[in-house]
Amino acid sequence: MQAAYKRSSVILVMLAILALILADHLHSPTFAFNMGQGNVETTLMQRDGAACAPCGAPCPSSRD
Repeated sequence: MQAAYKRSSVILVMLAILALILADHLHSPTFAFNMGQGNVETTLMQRDGAACAPCGAPCPSSRD
């Protein structure tokens, strides 16, 4: 019995679909917004550079 599809054809089609999905995702407004390119202030942009914690939280000594 012969196979209905060649393995290489199926892999090629799946890679083409993956490329289309990635292209659509990378050009979406949601992706741009999440990466900080949506012309809005995001949490990552609002971090305090003088904070102790990497998340921008204040030092325990300054939380009086």
